[in-house]
Parts: sequence; C-alpha cells; structure tokens
Amino acid sequence: MTCWTRYIGCVTFAAFLLTGCGTTTDENADEPQEDSIKEENGGNTSQRGNRNKIRLMEQNLQYTMNGEAKEKTAFLKKSDNQPFSLYVMQQFKLSAEEPGKDILFLIEDDSIYMRIELLKADVSWDDVEENVQDQLKSISETIRDPSLDIESGTGFEVESGDDVITSILLKDEKAPVRLTMFTKKDKDYRDAFLEMAKTLMKG
Repeated sequence: MTCWTRYIGCVTFAAFLLTGCGTTTDENADEPQEDSIKEENGGNTSQRGNRNKIRLMEQNLQYTMNGEAKEKTAFLKKSDNQPFSLYVMQQFKLSAEEPGKDILFLIEDDSIYMRIELLKADVSWDDVEENVQDQLKSISETIRDPSLDIESGTGFEVESGDDVITSILLKDEKAPVRLTMFTKKDKDYRDAFLEMAKTLMKG
C-alpha cells in the first residue's frame, strides 16, 4: 500500500466520523421556506390548481396613456365583494358597487372607472357577447374593436361625445371576467385598467 493510499483512506475515515457526529450540510439552508415567505408578504397566497402562488404586496405596472408610456407602483388588494385579488395602482381605488360587481375608479375623477364582474366557469361566451353588444348599441350603433392588447379575450367599444365605453371579456378558464370601462378621449386610462385587470386572480 502506498503512502497516498494510506492518506486517502485516513481522510475518508475521518470524513465518515464527522458525518456520524452530525456535521452534515443542509442543501436547502439558504433557500427561503414557504412559511417565512408568507409571513414577509403578509400571508397573501392564492390557490391556483394544486400549487400555492405567492403574491408580493406590490409590483410595478407599465401602461400607455394617450400615447405616453408610464409606470406606476401597484399594491395587492382583495375584494370584499367577490372572491378575487388584483394589483391596484396608487391613483385608483377598488370598491364594491353591488353584489357580484366591483368598480375600480380614478380617485381624482370617479367618472373614470372600470366595472369588474366575475363570471361562472361554464359561462356561454356567445350569450355574453350578444348581451354586451346589445347594451353598447343602446349608446351607439357603431361598435369597434378597442386598440388594446387583449390576451385570450375579446373587446367591444363605442363612443358618445367625449365618453368612451369599452367592454372586455377575459376568457380565462380559471377566472372568466367581464370588464366595462368608462373613460374619456382626453383621459384614456383603458390600458391602465387592462393592465390591472390582467393581474386579477380568483380565490
């Protein structure tokens, strides 16, 4: 047996003794535990599928208003009226309107707002779209597609003087939503409303 073989054997034996004495390394020691993350974030978690999705208390949202790019801090808010939460930018406020309907309005001008209605999972989109168009036609016969980045949904829009009324159907299987925005040509908060609505999570 060479001296190197003896040396390696001694080192291996010493390592075995140390392991047996409890000098082990926890591979997850530097990873934050879920309970501590929940505590740091005020315990705000939402269930989607079989996994808990942890939501931070705030995040920045980017949107465009009358052609100008903006970014604002939004804070996580939970509806007291419907089972959902979403991020709300500082200049807006979430409030219950009536059972099954919330509104998200501009604090400095509450004529600028968005109505939020959660729909049933088995909703008939054809019926909802027909209802939306009938309501909009009572305002104007000219219905157009809104120039917004709508993911997995459809939109309808009419104008009446300076007022712009926009209906958007977000066809998410887990959280289908009907949105109705009331804005003005010189106060185009449609994209801001939509970006906040995209953060909506049911539960």
